[in-house]
Amino acid sequence: MGFVPKNKRVVKIKHVKLSDATTDEQQHKKNTTSLSNITSEVIAITSKEDSSLFIYDLRNGNLIATFNNTNNDTNGFCTIGSEYFATSQANKAMINIYNWKKDQPIYKTPIQEKSGPICCSSDGNYLVMGSASGMVYLWEVSTGTLLRMWEAHYNKISCITFTKDDFYIITAGDDGIINCWSFEQCLDRDVSLLRARNSFSDHSLGITSIVCSFGGCNSRLFSVSLDRTCKIWDLVTGRCINSIIFPTYLTSVCLDSTETTCYVGGGDGIIYQTDLIQLNPQSIQLLNINNNNNNNNNQNKNNKNNSLAAQSFTNENEVGNKRKTFNGHTKAITSISLSMDGSLLISGSIDGNCNIWDTFSRQIVRSIANTIKGSISSLSVLMNPIDSLNFNVNGTAENNKKASDPIAPFEKYSSNNIERTSVPIKLKQIDDNGNIKITVSNLQSRIENTIVSNEQITNHTNLENNNKIIELNKTIQEYEKEILQFKKQIQNLQDNNNTLKLTNDQLSKQFVLYKQQQQQPQQSQQQKSKPAKKPAKEIEEKPVVATQETVSNKKQKTKK
Repeated sequence: MGFVPKNKRVVKIKHVKLSDATTDEQQHKKNTTSLSNITSEVIAITSKEDSSLFIYDLRNGNLIATFNNTNNDTNGFCTIGSEYFATSQANKAMINIYNWKKDQPIYKTPIQEKSGPICCSSDGNYLVMGSASGMVYLWEVSTGTLLRMWEAHYNKISCITFTKDDFYIITAGDDGIINCWSFEQCLDRDVSLLRARNSFSDHSLGITSIVCSFGGCNSRLFSVSLDRTCKIWDLVTGRCINSIIFPTYLTSVCLDSTETTCYVGGGDGIIYQTDLIQLNPQSIQLLNINNNNNNNNNQNKNNKNNSLAAQSFTNENEVGNKRKTFNGHTKAITSISLSMDGSLLISGSIDGNCNIWDTFSRQIVRSIANTIKGSISSLSVLMNPIDSLNFNVNGTAENNKKASDPIAPFEKYSSNNIERTSVPIKLKQIDDNGNIKITVSNLQSRIENTIVSNEQITNHTNLENNNKIIELNKTIQEYEKEILQFKKQIQNLQDNNNTLKLTNDQLSKQFVLYKQQQQQPQQSQQQKSKPAKKPAKEIEEKPVVATQETVSNKKQKTKK
């Protein structure tokens, strides 16, 4: 080794094997790829002919995962929280439930009739499904309990969704009607007959797609139909705010995050872009007036106003440069969606192509058409739920069910169990530092602490309630005293009123007597002043005597 000076530490060089270095690099790559997968956006595409669900990376177009036995139709895919998703099987009375870690369904749940569009609440606790008969089914995800089923439409239900705050369940069907159901009433067992809070029936043909804006129960609802119109509804007032006419029947609709741009997919394979800010504000006023006026005399005026108010894409000369379209599909559009930032538009068509568009230039950035053999039934943009390190291909059913404790198979028929014995809950077994801290003793101590805290809270609330009750009793006593005083005053007023009535009656009688006394002397004076009239007989007899005397005189004269 050569000479080494004193007080100097010898540095030993450790020789590392090449295999160890490669494993470290691979582990580092795995960690970086897993982090990139978590933060990236993906496209979930379902194909009815392939009976598969494909997960693609939105930015580079790489295939991440494939799920089997997902033979769903349009609007037949929904996510359940962040770890599960469900698909309704087309032409089958069945719903499949998946875990994002397994490519096979963990549950295949049979239901009463052929499944239709499905949707899950924002918290992942409830799932609703519309059927071909017009019935709506509501399940609790954790227990699989069929909470309610009711008749919502006369024909097939084509769309179903929740508002962002889960206040309404909105259903739309082939009958051209949109119904808004109160989710609170749907969960209330005491409500036997459900009634829709709002019902919109301005569409003349079947509705193909609906989307709710942000704002919960105070939001706007966008609907497209086979009648070539896209209508905007106000959920608060129940009015149609605006109506946009297109040159073809419409199949899908989506909004950007700022709610300033609306994208509509048409049956001619063209996607139409509408700037909501540039819509004529007069049309809103006209349509509101038309919805309020129902008189027969104003029908012609209303029709004129509707024709002026509705925005139209049928004539290029009318629209001019405002018309913005995305041309690239050869057949009808089935589903469209936007990226989180709104810079990319993703569209699926019957031709089996999935195009990714730049919303600013309206040009195709990337096209996915190699792995999908059939038509695209639905697509949606999600944050990447796939963990490439823990994804299990061809996992067994037992392992799948072990990983899905908070979900139970859905009931086919309602059990009507009011009291539930147990509800499965998924607990967090690892803390942020990676240490397992949840044990039976910890759970017991936590339960005891929660019980004690609840008792303290109840005692505190009871004291507050008792104080409030005492104050209320005092105020009630004061009000009772005031009421007694008012009653006494009212009694005094009534007595005074009675005395006044008696005095008034006496005065009126005296006044009448006084009048009569004044009239009697006047009548006596008038009788004295008049001369006495002779009787009528005497007046009549005198001329008769005179006439007799005259007759006798005349006779004597004639004798002489």
